[in-house]
Amino acid sequence: MGEALPFLPTNAVQAMEASTSPSLQGTTWYISGWSGSPVPGSAPITLQFKDNRLMGTAGCNSFNGAYTSSNGNLTIGQALATTRKACAAEVMAQEQKFLQLLAQVKTYSIGNDGQLTLTYLKDGEQGSITFIPASQYSALHNSQWQLVTMGGVAPITNENSQATPQIQFLGDRLAGTGGCNRLMGQFTIDGENLTIDERMASTMMACSEPLMNQEQQFIQALVNAQKYQILTSGELVIDYLAADKTEQLVFLPLTADPQTQG
Repeated sequence: MGEALPFLPTNAVQAMEASTSPSLQGTTWYISGWSGSPVPGSAPITLQFKDNRLMGTAGCNSFNGAYTSSNGNLTIGQALATTRKACAAEVMAQEQKFLQLLAQVKTYSIGNDGQLTLTYLKDGEQGSITFIPASQYSALHNSQWQLVTMGGVAPITNENSQATPQIQFLGDRLAGTGGCNRLMGQFTIDGENLTIDERMASTMMACSEPLMNQEQQFIQALVNAQKYQILTSGELVIDYLAADKTEQLVFLPLTADPQTQG
């Protein structure tokens, strides 16, 4: 028979488990998914854990407070201090919701992909907020763009709203309009490579035939995306495959509503 393993007191076992748990500290975390998409143009929602303090941005204001964590459990103090800026109404609503959910967080986990998941319990229902580390955050995240050319051709506009195709990158979600219908999907980024899930959903409005044809071409271009780059002049360029040929979608940034100081 082999030698008996030495007995370790409970607190020693917990210390060993805590030492091998993935660390919350040492990085800045950017929100990637939750029950509501981040408002485009608002400041990124971020978290940082340092010693026993939590800090970050909630879309408009910075915040800080205390937290405790042990063996995957996470408790964030409800008395979070914030700055006092005033932003657009939708940004402020987002901020209030996010800060309320933080106070309901119960556990955390960090996956093999490096993403952080905070699990909360609110009104008896469980939900989660996911974050990506700073190393995975790109200039596309939390941005919105309007199409300038597709395959070198300027888009026609919607005869009712005069809207041209637009896209927004919100967390890991892609949203926008093809010029007639609202579009929704998911995307992933790996360096300069951009992959947009082919299972893109859209509303079912009917517009003129030229506009509908353009919208289908726009959707097809997005799901065939290969690479992206943001030029020094500010344009977003997405390379996509069309009939075994590389074409380009060119976008200009949409500016956010100005924020006012409180």
